[in-house]
Amino acid sequence: MKILISTDFYIHNLGGVTTSILGLCAGLRSAGHEVKVLAMSNDGHSYREGDDYYVRSFPVYYSPGMRMSTSINDPLINELIEWGPDIIHAQSEGSALAFSCKIQKKCNIPLIVTCHTDYAYYVFGEKKDRPLYKIVEKLSSEFVYNGVFKIIVPAKKATHFTFLQPFKDRLLVLPNGIELDKYNKSLSQLERAQLLDDLHISANQKILVTASRLSIEKNIQEIIEYLPSLLQKVPEVVLLIVGDGPYQNHLQQLVNKNNLQDKVIFAGRKDSSVMWKYYNIADIFVSASIFELHSMSYLEALAQGLPLLCRDDEALDGVLDDGYNGFIYHNKKEFTEAACRILNDEQFAYKLSNNSIKRSQDFSCEAFAEKAVKIYKDVISDWNLKS
Repeated sequence: MKILISTDFYIHNLGGVTTSILGLCAGLRSAGHEVKVLAMSNDGHSYREGDDYYVRSFPVYYSPGMRMSTSINDPLINELIEWGPDIIHAQSEGSALAFSCKIQKKCNIPLIVTCHTDYAYYVFGEKKDRPLYKIVEKLSSEFVYNGVFKIIVPAKKATHFTFLQPFKDRLLVLPNGIELDKYNKSLSQLERAQLLDDLHISANQKILVTASRLSIEKNIQEIIEYLPSLLQKVPEVVLLIVGDGPYQNHLQQLVNKNNLQDKVIFAGRKDSSVMWKYYNIADIFVSASIFELHSMSYLEALAQGLPLLCRDDEALDGVLDDGYNGFIYHNKKEFTEAACRILNDEQFAYKLSNNSIKRSQDFSCEAFAEKAVKIYKDVISDWNLKS
């Protein structure tokens, strides 16, 4: 099968979407499919690297790292039209989707798109009673998705998004996957000691790790506020925060307010190629976010064998089973008790760790690609019947 993946987020903007795309492409190619990627370049030039096609682009102010392009007639797009894909799978709703629509019309093939986030919530938060929210929600959904044959969402949770309800009959669920071998690694004792030293963490401390963009919707502030309660029971705990973003200053102020300067470490944003190291030194992966759909950081932590401790959310379905590979919490008391049980019972923690590794197999790039191919075949079949 000839599959075109298009995206506004790719190699130059390493994040969850890019990690998902890389996993999907790896799985598809491993299964023998011909895959090309249409992405935005990191500058004003168009170029091709193997099967990756980069169209000249420019940065946009409203989303850090995202780029747009108006080069709808770029020769690279015409080259992809001549190649003749069987299906197009867009991974974002910006310029890449616009280019995909052109290719779709020229080739007369189905176009599907993955909706990776609740864009309305991302912009307006929970203030959905504002008239502007309703207007933007209606315009964005009708403008963006009207020409799309099917819409993929990474979790069942997304099927309830109000801006997707006009297209409910087009929705398909496809959980993300990752290249497990990039994360299932271990540091040597010397490497571990060096990294701990760089982070100013002593060898006897217990580490909670969270990894995400530092923005208000990720709710890291809740974990910081819960930390004093846990420290009363396990004084050697530290919280390691990996990532950066617009909310970092507020989080730092919250740390100072609670006198947690020695207990919270901001490691900054790390390249995906070294992220596994920060999971590898940790004892528990924690998340208080209810904004996620199918967070790649969850899957990365599973691949590293970390027990998960996460606020209850539908996005955890199939990822975290309470008591099997970690715990779901609803309040400070449950968070503290669960963390204490994992940190104070080495044998139990080992069991959770093994179960996390087992669960990660459900999200391998091979499993991801197998599910995607089934969807592609069904979509192509439906398209041919309706054409």
